[in-house]
Parts: sequence; C-alpha cells; structure tokens
Amino acid sequence: MSDNPDQTAVVPEPGAGQTDTIVLEGVEKIYPGGTSPAVSQLDMTIKQGEIVMLIGPSGCGKTTTLKMINRLIEPTSGRILLDGKDVTHVNGDLLRRQIGYVIQQGGLFPHFTIADNIGVVPRMLGWDKQKTKERADELLHLVGLEPSTFRDRYPRQLSGGQQQRVGVARALAANPPVMLMDEPFGAIDPITRDRLQDEFLEIQRTVGKTIAFVTHDLQEAVKLGDKIAVFATGKLEQYADPETVLTRPANDFVSDFVGGGAAVRRLSLLELARLELHPIETDEKAVGNSNGTPVVEIDASGKPVSWRHLPGADASGVALVTVPISGTVYDAVDVMLDGAASLVAVVDDDGRAQGVLHWNDLVSGLRTRERDA
Repeated sequence: MSDNPDQTAVVPEPGAGQTDTIVLEGVEKIYPGGTSPAVSQLDMTIKQGEIVMLIGPSGCGKTTTLKMINRLIEPTSGRILLDGKDVTHVNGDLLRRQIGYVIQQGGLFPHFTIADNIGVVPRMLGWDKQKTKERADELLHLVGLEPSTFRDRYPRQLSGGQQQRVGVARALAANPPVMLMDEPFGAIDPITRDRLQDEFLEIQRTVGKTIAFVTHDLQEAVKLGDKIAVFATGKLEQYADPETVLTRPANDFVSDFVGGGAAVRRLSLLELARLELHPIETDEKAVGNSNGTPVVEIDASGKPVSWRHLPGADASGVALVTVPISGTVYDAVDVMLDGAASLVAVVDDDGRAQGVLHWNDLVSGLRTRERDA
C-alpha cells in the first residue's frame, strides 16, 4: 500500500461528497503469522450522513475494520474509498487529520487543557490561535459544557461522561465529514451512557456526519444506528437497518447473536410521531361523550395534570403519565410501567396533549397502527 508523503489526503469538504461516502470493496486483513483473515473480503457501503454500527463478538474484526478506514491498520488487500477516491494511495497522517476519531474514555492528553485537547488537529492543520480558540468554545457549547468553566481545566478534573463529551468535541474540531467511533461510551455507567447517547443523536442531527461506530451493545446499536453491520469471525453476516436485523436475521448466527427480546428492542424503533394515536379531549363538556374519548384536566398553561374521565374506569384511581411525541414506544412503555398506568398521554414540545397510547395497543400489535411519516 502506498503512503507517499507528497500526496495529499482526499477527504472532501463537508457537503461536497457523493451519495456513497465510504465504500469498502473486497477489503481483507491478514496479520503477520495469522492463519486466517481478521477481516475477509469485506464489501460495505456507508452513505453520507448515516450512522453505521459495527457489532459482533470479541475478535470478530469490527475494530480492525474501523481502523482500516483511517489506516491506523493497513489493509492487506482491497480498496477503501472516500467519495470515490482510494484512501490507500494517500498519506496516512494527512488522512487521519481529516477523519474524526473517538475512543473509549475520550483518549485525551492528560497534560493538555480541554481547549488544547480540542485544538490538536486544528493546530496541525495550521489554524491560527484565535480561530482554534473560537472553534473550541463553539464545540464545548455544542456538547453541553460551558467554555468559561471547562476550557482551562485538565482531563483529570472532569468526570468520565464529561471527558467523553470532550472526546466527541475534539473529533469534530476540524469539521471532518467522516467520524470513526470505537466503543466511545463503553466504559461509562449505564445512566450516563444513556444520556450521552441521547446527546450524541442530538449533535448528529445538527452536524450530519458519516459515522462508523463500533459497539458490543446490541441495545446501543439499535438505538443509534441507521444500519447495523453484524460480524462473525472476520466475516460480515448481515448489513441492514435495525428493524430488519431484529425481525429478519440473515442466518442462525445473527439470530443467536440477537437472541431473545427482539420484539422489546423493536419498541425503541417505533416513533410515537409515526403512530395513529387514540384521541384525547381537554374539554370538560366531553365527559360521558358517546365515543368514549379520555378527558384530561389541564392547568393554566394547557398541560395535562390528571385524568378527568376515562371510559370504563375510575379516573381518580389512574395516574396520569406523559411522554413526548418525539420519543418512542419504548419510552412510553417505560413511563407506563414506572407509573403503574395502563395508558399514557402523548404531549408535544410545549407539553400539550396530542393523543393517548394504551397498553392494549402493545398486545394487539402496533405495526397495524403505524402510518407514513
């Protein structure tokens, strides 16, 4: 593989790419002394703006695949294309400066301040001090860390979750079109990890990067991924959207890997905004109406505070729980179980009631109630 230092990296400016940002064609890696490929004849396309989750058992080749994209590991054979250009024919150091890379616990330099950590790649690219400082502050805001509080701190003064935020900010510093993430949330406690995943999705909605993301956690893969690549030992067994992987595994290996609970995991893919919810009423005059619509009592701001009427039930004995319409059926089930309630009021961004989801909907099958976005 060529690594001519006179050649320049080929990663495009953001927004300048083709439809298919990352393409792996017949990529194989055989380590010296190895008897079988760590990655065998891999063909995979990651489209611009997609999050693709690489998952599989330990030693299956997912991290090797990730590191071949930015040539931390050199492929033995095959081609890796970024917007149609072969990255194996360019200078590896220059390439890596233009691809964001996030690892477990952020991988921060302990003797650099947070601002200096974020500015590593911009400085390598020749940015001046003022532009680098402004970019660091911009990214600290983006990941939810106040610049005046955090820019001059050192990694040891931050929690694990805060360090991981800084790791994401550093990967975004030079505005790369492609990001590689190697189990970035794997060493963080479950509560913090769940929050970071939510924040990561919010950031992705803003920046729209093309992301290859290694994980060992199927729930994380389902939550974050536009597609999931399931690896066995050195081989890609299935590459599809999360619902397909959960409900139509390609073979016995994928079926065994997904295991039980696929129906429950699928609930996190069902967006409430895509469901035809049962109607809800806020007018007191609707009590006892013939269509049996539930009625909520609202406060001065129009937000539901309690049930005023429930068909066939004593409204005073049923807790009112709510879930935002931006959430999923999984979120709705979570609040229903926590509140021991048989239904949940779905609310908009302002907290106003939009409809009702019943526990019985889960039993009867939500798929028949889905509608086009």
